[in-house]
Amino acid sequence: MDKKTSLLVLVTFLLGISVVLVWPQLKNRFSGVIAEPADVSPAQVSPTQISPTTSVTLSPVPLSPTSAPTPTSSQNIFSTWTTYTNNTLKYRFLYDPVWNLTTQANTTSVQGDVSNKGWPSINVIQLVIVATDILDLKTQVENMFNETTTQVTIGSSIPAVLLERTASPQAYAGKNYYFLHQGNTLTISLNDTGHLEADQLYQHFLENFEIY
Repeated sequence: MDKKTSLLVLVTFLLGISVVLVWPQLKNRFSGVIAEPADVSPAQVSPTQISPTTSVTLSPVPLSPTSAPTPTSSQNIFSTWTTYTNNTLKYRFLYDPVWNLTTQANTTSVQGDVSNKGWPSINVIQLVIVATDILDLKTQVENMFNETTTQVTIGSSIPAVLLERTASPQAYAGKNYYFLHQGNTLTISLNDTGHLEADQLYQHFLENFEIY
């Protein structure tokens, strides 16, 4: 065998070996054949494996009913109030039984803890003012105190004259309600007004004041 023939045989042999070694890689690259994925159970699918076209149904979360607000203590504070009746001057009112109630010939007083404030403090007083009607009473009160008054209604539709007292270094602010009943002139005096809690107490007192 001459040199050319031997060289041709060697080249053919090497080419065959190269094709055998390279062919599997070329087959995988250009055949478009993709290995099938391993079976994955639904429970093993993570959120990131869900394709964008996958539809997900969300169950509505039931809403709990809104609870009614719990009544505050201010809404129940008047439930324990009791009735005082003055059979001489023919009037009655509600007051907190923990307050001190005192009576004199012409004055009935109810007073709570006033050690650090001026309320609650209420006086119902019989006056010596003689008036023919509510307008006459209004005029007399304004002349006595040189202050403007307001005609209002309290309790069970009782016409009254309101005189408001401003605070001073010597006294608390307050309100006086003057009215006529069976030939007598009476006044309800409220001390240290102008505070939310105090005014709530006083308003309840006035709304439930009665004459008979």
